[in-house]
Amino acid sequence: MFTKTPVELLLKDFSNLLNKCQSVFDLVISRRYNVNLAILTTAEAYAIAEKAYVRCDQNVELQTKEVEAFVNAFDDFYFELKQVLFHDDDDIPSFKKKLTTMQEQYELLTQSFNLL
Repeated sequence: MFTKTPVELLLKDFSNLLNKCQSVFDLVISRRYNVNLAILTTAEAYAIAEKAYVRCDQNVELQTKEVEAFVNAFDDFYFELKQVLFHDDDDIPSFKKKLTTMQEQYELLTQSFNLL
């Protein structure tokens, strides 16, 4: 049924996750953002992450240090996002750094699987 490998599907999930995180970052730093849209986008990102985690649990070949590093980078970004959204912690430079780390980890991840 599916022609894509688990690695290709995981990279697609993580790419979508990174795009959602970039979108919510852009929403939040605009200062005139719609809180409901930011929360909805955050929920979509979290749902993608949970799907990817299940995929990793089911496929041993996806359980690599690079995958773990990306997941940890997402967790750090997500924690920082909650601080900005719900606790008025406007440390935007730190928030941007978390997103940049996610982007860097995604690049390392794609290189490790030799797909791009």
